[in-house]
Amino acid sequence: MKKNLLVIAFLISVIGIQAQEGLRPLSGNINYFYKDLIPQGPKALVQHSSKTSLPSLQLPFIEDFSYSPSSSYPLNLFWSDSSVFVNSGFGIAPPSIGVATFDGLNKYGYPYTPNLTNMSMSLPADYLTSQAINLYTSGSNTLQPTDSVGLSFFYQARGRGDTPESTDSLILDLYKPAQGVWASRVWHAKGNTSPNTNDTIFKEAIVWLTDTAFLHDNFKFRFRNKATTAGDFDHWHLDYIYIEKFRSLLTYNLYDDVALGYIPTPFLTNYSAMPLKQYLASDKALSNSVFIRNNRFNDTTVGQNVSYESQMFEEPLTTPTYTYSGGANPTLKAFKYKGWNDLLPHRKPAFTHTFTFPAIDSVDYRIKHYIFRSGFPNDFIQANDTVTQYQCFRNYYAFDDGSAEGGYYILGSGGRILQQIKVNVGDTLRALRIYFDPVGNYNSTYKFRMNVWSDLGNGSPGLLIHVDSAATNIVKHYTVAPRPSTPEYVFQKPIYLSPGTYFIGFQQLVATGITVGFDKNINHSDRLWFDSGNGWTQSSIYGSAMIRAVFGPKIPPPVGIREFNSSKNNYFIAYPNPANNDLNIELKENVNGTYNIINSIGQTIKAGLLEGGTTSVQTSEFSNGVYFLTVTIKGQAPQCSKIIIQH
Repeated sequence: MKKNLLVIAFLISVIGIQAQEGLRPLSGNINYFYKDLIPQGPKALVQHSSKTSLPSLQLPFIEDFSYSPSSSYPLNLFWSDSSVFVNSGFGIAPPSIGVATFDGLNKYGYPYTPNLTNMSMSLPADYLTSQAINLYTSGSNTLQPTDSVGLSFFYQARGRGDTPESTDSLILDLYKPAQGVWASRVWHAKGNTSPNTNDTIFKEAIVWLTDTAFLHDNFKFRFRNKATTAGDFDHWHLDYIYIEKFRSLLTYNLYDDVALGYIPTPFLTNYSAMPLKQYLASDKALSNSVFIRNNRFNDTTVGQNVSYESQMFEEPLTTPTYTYSGGANPTLKAFKYKGWNDLLPHRKPAFTHTFTFPAIDSVDYRIKHYIFRSGFPNDFIQANDTVTQYQCFRNYYAFDDGSAEGGYYILGSGGRILQQIKVNVGDTLRALRIYFDPVGNYNSTYKFRMNVWSDLGNGSPGLLIHVDSAATNIVKHYTVAPRPSTPEYVFQKPIYLSPGTYFIGFQQLVATGITVGFDKNINHSDRLWFDSGNGWTQSSIYGSAMIRAVFGPKIPPPVGIREFNSSKNNYFIAYPNPANNDLNIELKENVNGTYNIINSIGQTIKAGLLEGGTTSVQTSEFSNGVYFLTVTIKGQAPQCSKIIIQH
């Protein structure tokens, strides 16, 4: 797949296929690059050292990466290196929340081989090496080859990432402590000859540790992958790693475990986050989605008695502001046969809480989700019974969940990508946070220009009402520290937006497209629009582009249209607005002045004198669109307003 990306992009641009939008692997891991995408929690960014020396771990060894909402790295307690990416978004229906993802990127999120020219090569990439494990004794007994010590794990190729090809592989090595050598490739899986997009099942593998060379203290195991190391390619996802003695050859996959599988969906209807001052009761979701599964594979009849609850806390308070109880599902069958828990109070818990905000600019809510079984205190992995999510009210609109599983792009120089938002309270659009893929060739130049469009009236982009005056370069880097700050691109002149629907985004100035981070888990394709030269089209790709409109302190309203005309401080009014063939400029005092009408790219297209009273300006020759009217009176500062021409 990756080997043909450039060829595909070239062919599409040449033959002009209508579908001009697409997804492609990122060049780097933007979840590492930008500070505000770092998982929240005390375990975030746990760093590792190869010099770390810990006492040998005792059996059982159990790891399911359920700490993924709070750490992007594997925990030092279990692992001696950290090049894999721990996350909650790449795996499809993982055994429990959180997977370790193997790709072509290093621990900092940059390509191992940024200048790789042969995209068909599969090279050594990520390693995940365990800490030392004692396989010599278990309690007071010495382990023997007949004790059925087994190492099992679940793995998935691709998931929501890039398909590994047949030359790519996931490999397991085992360490022989007494000999001080690694037994290589005791197990491996190869990629596919095709994208195989329908294969989304986590498969289980087990390796029996019957060789006495492994049954010593200081035993280790490691997973590694071979991939194209020029970007975020060739994904493998690992979960549910388990080593224990006395495992049956026939029943090794019977895990007495119920688990949460994903971070639940947001508590907002149309966004994952929005400005605090813009929130209305109608923005609240009436329910959200929770994903609960039973991992006991042979549980086809009686099922498990599973209860679900959640609590909401207003940060940093420790007393819940809202508690929900979904009761119990007494017959949750095995996921293998029945899928996610389908009991409505568990799957779609009603949200009846009323948000009440303090008099501050932003607030975060911490929501803890719990599942439990009465009479089962020894659930196989208790850590995956609790998941914490955050519902944020900041100064921006967000559609994504804060993670990127791919890159979104459109073709065509001058192509535009917009997000649809609704402004409930007049406010100032100050900047855009656009999570571009910033890793690239230093010799390449990627420029874009931010713009704002009105609503046509049917939920699609209408008229261009603002174009930023300067084209902006995207920052590209291969440095490992410090991490870049939040990618906030500030408008040269902030724009005051009255209540209404707007389309906000950017126009690219390159033909091959500029890649933007794309969340494949939360679908807001109905709010994503693009124009690659053939007119506006609503996106058909499931997910959300990582473009966030940032609003700031309210500036004086003369920047707006209706607000300008209603301000007592203005010395003129312009009407009708929108105008058709004539625009009237009325001075409030009997004085003389001048006017200039400027188009959206800064060119003066008409100018003239104002001699008291009302001056009529013919606009029949103007194209439909947004223009800037500047009026100057001697002794007064120039004043400006936007006018719309609509024939």
